Amino acid sequence: MNNSPPDPASDATATESPSTDDQPTESSDSSHLKPTLTRVPPRVVSLAMGLAFLVVAVGPAAAQNQVGDVYCNTGVATGIDLVFGAVAGLGLPATGFYTGKAGLSYMRAGGNPEKKNDAKEKLVMSGIGFGIVVLALVSPELIDKVGSQMGFGFSDCVKPF
Repeated sequence: MNNSPPDPASDATATESPSTDDQPTESSDSSHLKPTLTRVPPRVVSLAMGLAFLVVAVGPAAAQNQVGDVYCNTGVATGIDLVFGAVAGLGLPATGFYTGKAGLSYMRAGGNPEKKNDAKEKLVMSGIGFGIVVLALVSPELIDKVGSQMGFGFSDCVKPF
């Protein structure tokens, strides 16, 4: 006895599937389908609105030859001069003070390894602070040099020095 289902190809009594010529399918005739609206996620709308705002807000600045021309004779140019003046006027003496203080504490440490390690850590930190101050003062000029090679540069009114 065979319990498996009969093979439709070998069994003449098997029912045939309806012909595709008699009934329309969704792929051949989609006129009876209703159009469905998909909901746009709010993040996509927010992103699109943000990009549109940036295009409108940055339009006048994009027409300038030099980056920063729109800030000439404004508070932004004055603010840039104040910030870089403060970094140079306060940052360099402060790092010099802390480097000197760490150096003196290292010399006074004598043979105490705990005091030596503490002084070394302070000396390294003051050196890192000095590097940050110097990099902050030099980086606008470096960016301007690289940018001028690429076809854009900073306006003279936003260069700090």
